[in-house]
Amino acid sequence: MELLHPADVTSWQRLYQAENSFEAGLVQGLLQRSAILVQLSGQYLAGAAGELPLTDVGVQLWVPQQQYLAAQRIISQYLQQLQHEPAQWQCSCGELNYQSFDICWSCLQDKDESKSQ
Repeated sequence: MELLHPADVTSWQRLYQAENSFEAGLVQGLLQRSAILVQLSGQYLAGAAGELPLTDVGVQLWVPQQQYLAAQRIISQYLQQLQHEPAQWQCSCGELNYQSFDICWSCLQDKDESKSQ
């Protein structure tokens, strides 16, 4: 893995559009754990929902072009894991959450262990 300093990056490439800022933070952490530089854009556009097209409201993750292929592999693994991990508990707000989530991704309430399936 090529270690880069932000000052050495000449070209950034859009890697992924997260559904919300929570997912963006999760994916950003996965990438940073592998020494990949990440820039976020659009994290403050949620307030404009309804005024902007839905494709413009999500948080975009950008990586240096030199690290794009490595970052793409990490995103592929992340998406594959999401497809195979069944929802295991339902929050009191009604949202289904993956078993590995300790808090609801939608309302941030703690998982009620007594209601886990």
